[in-house]
Amino acid sequence: MTDELAKQVRRIIADTFNVVEADITNETTADDVDGWDSLAHTILMVRLQRNLNVTIPETLAANSPTVGALIEGLRKLRENDKS
Repeated sequence: MTDELAKQVRRIIADTFNVVEADITNETTADDVDGWDSLAHTILMVRLQRNLNVTIPETLAANSPTVGALIEGLRKLRENDKS
């Protein structure tokens, strides 16, 4: 089941790297996407923060090896913000 947060994250990644959204899965890593280097990763994090209205801690940004891990980290971050 794909939820709204996952859809948003995948859409932002696809837009950032000009790739097909359907090609972004939970198992996708930066190495799987052309152009996803450290500078592009920083740009992606800024876009995620702006679009999702969250502040992404450096630990989450640096320690999410897959798109799925990033989505789960963002989900927890949003849950903590609601508490």
